[in-house]
Amino acid sequence: MPVYRLDPIDPGHPSWRYSAEKNPLWTNAPSPSQARDLVAAKTGFDLQAHPGALSPWQDEKVTSCTPEPTMDYPGPGEVIREDGSNVTD
Repeated sequence: MPVYRLDPIDPGHPSWRYSAEKNPLWTNAPSPSQARDLVAAKTGFDLQAHPGALSPWQDEKVTSCTPEPTMDYPGPGEVIREDGSNVTD
């Protein structure tokens, strides 16, 4: 499965108030959209608490999601920070 790097590209966007993480993150997922969904879930975004809102990690205008072909970690279902620490849900 590919590893994706997600980077904030619009840090001033109001949707960032819904995320506990605001720096680049990496995850392992079958597709970019699944990578975005996983990161959104692991960073404190709660759709029930914010109906109609979109996590900044899911918004292509706010966050990029690019493959990292040289990385073979994190494992499936994991999200990591730049320092290698795990983001937990």
